[in-house]
Amino acid sequence: MFDAIRSNRRIVQGILGLIVVTFAFFGVESYLGSIGNDSSLATVGDTKIGPAEFENALRRQQDQIRAQFGGDIDIAQLNTPEIRRAVLDGLVNQRLLALYATDSRLAVSPEQLRQVIGSIDEFKQDGQFSQSRYEQVLRAQNLSVPQFEAQLRRDVAFQQLTTAVGNSAIAARKSAHRLLALQLEERTVATARVSAEELAGEVTVSDDEVQTYYQANRDRFRLPARVKADYLVLDREKFIESIKVDDAQIEAWYQAHQDRYRREEERSARHILIELGADAPADEVAEATARAEKILAEVRANGGEKFAEVAARESEDPGSASNGGDLGFFTRDAMVAPFSEAVFALEEGGISDIVRSDFGLHVIQLTGIRPEQVRPLDEVRDTIQTELRQDQAAREFAHAAETFSNVVYEQPDSLGPAAEQFGLTLKSSDWVSRDGAGQPPFDNARLMAALFKSDSLERKLNTEAVDVGNGQLVSARVTTYEPERTEAVEEVREEIVGELKLEAASKAAEKRGRELLAKLRAGEAVEVDFGEAAKVTRGPGDLDPLIQRELFSMPASTELPAYGGAVGSDKDFVLFRVESTNVPEIADDDPRLVAVRNQYERILAERDLQAFLAELRRKYKVEINLAALQSVAS
Repeated sequence: MFDAIRSNRRIVQGILGLIVVTFAFFGVESYLGSIGNDSSLATVGDTKIGPAEFENALRRQQDQIRAQFGGDIDIAQLNTPEIRRAVLDGLVNQRLLALYATDSRLAVSPEQLRQVIGSIDEFKQDGQFSQSRYEQVLRAQNLSVPQFEAQLRRDVAFQQLTTAVGNSAIAARKSAHRLLALQLEERTVATARVSAEELAGEVTVSDDEVQTYYQANRDRFRLPARVKADYLVLDREKFIESIKVDDAQIEAWYQAHQDRYRREEERSARHILIELGADAPADEVAEATARAEKILAEVRANGGEKFAEVAARESEDPGSASNGGDLGFFTRDAMVAPFSEAVFALEEGGISDIVRSDFGLHVIQLTGIRPEQVRPLDEVRDTIQTELRQDQAAREFAHAAETFSNVVYEQPDSLGPAAEQFGLTLKSSDWVSRDGAGQPPFDNARLMAALFKSDSLERKLNTEAVDVGNGQLVSARVTTYEPERTEAVEEVREEIVGELKLEAASKAAEKRGRELLAKLRAGEAVEVDFGEAAKVTRGPGDLDPLIQRELFSMPASTELPAYGGAVGSDKDFVLFRVESTNVPEIADDDPRLVAVRNQYERILAERDLQAFLAELRRKYKVEINLAALQSVAS
């Protein structure tokens, strides 16, 4: 009951995901202040979501996607209008939940918050929560304890809301049974093709058809404005690499900050719990007390030697009873006050009097003591060295960032002076377009907006120093500019002819295929070369999804062999012959039913959460500024 992980399992599982959002670097913007357009992207109730909040969230989302793919992903895929809108919708949903939590007076108690923090691995040392480690981690992320705990309190409240909604979704057992049967159904199928590509040679395309297609699809042939640019990158990592810390500095820091490396006294204990509510009536208190006194007399009678045996038999703490009441080692502030006071007043091997807490009545045996100690210098040397280098780099970089910004602004006709002053290499980009689909750093919305300002395009002036994230400042200067234009019909004629031919050929293939299909269904003899039959399920496989959908839309009870067909993703018409169908029998105790039912309930929970958020959007007025979204992230 007292172990933070066991007693807060649900909350902790949610928070470990949310904690990633909390641990985000503030970046160079904390030194230089807000840059660019301050117009809000969305209004939720009486609150606003501004460009800085949006861009930080977008950058985090992009970094997470890159990490999932090991960095091997086209940057253009991470800056699409769909991703930007999804990020903004996520921020709106968070704001809606915050407003609802406030209005509903949902609160997270100090004790609950303490238990969640104590369960987070980043704050542990030797498996136990460490106050000094906690403060050190927050300090490294430029977060104060109040800032972090306010964010965490909000995240816990969000988790309580979403968990409550999600837990209301219940999937019927019969529905799960039908879903599993559908997933496991097998059909043995042979296929044949009527090739559109082979028929394309028979198709002719006139000039009028090309012109008509071009006029109807001019937007497809629009080329966005694009530039080539020279640029400089001022990188915080380079400052860290150049800083050296000697042993004397490390020793001095260690001696001056030993409290940070102090390991608090820890004690281990066993306990026997008799559950009793804080507001239990007198008769229940008397009954529980009598039982606790009897247990206390029993464990004291044998000097505590059979404490674990009695705990396994009598304790009502499900988290520790099976382990003889063992709670392991813990610090003074890891337990509720009455329990801690009793434990830290005992001598090793001692047994407490009856202790009452909000959980009930306890009989406690102290089983071990780890005295307070200071971690030796050799154990923390690397940590100190890293922190000293980062601290010094942060100070030097803050000063350099301000100077760099001033130089590129005050000498706007060239990046040369800034390159010379800071020892930077002047780099040159390939073509980058206004849609922000370039490689870093040209995937940054603010940098792209600065590059396409009139001063940058017409006068070829340096852009302002832009924080592009990851501790980097960038200033760029346009060298070549091409305005937006639409390709002429002559430039895209070959592409249009190819598409029109394929489209016409696909229609011809479908017409021929459906004629063959009608004859097959009528039992006529036709020359169709069906390939080798293969077993197919509804899951992902080698079969084209369009064909798979058509195949499984046919009733399983159809007389066999059965024929069908559809146009595939490659424009060919695919005929298929169903030779056999196998719908497996599923026992009521099939363990797979549990997994399918859980999966279905997750789908229902997502649906319910979306409905809940939609209701909140009606309750709190939400306005999206699409123009501002386009300008800040395109």
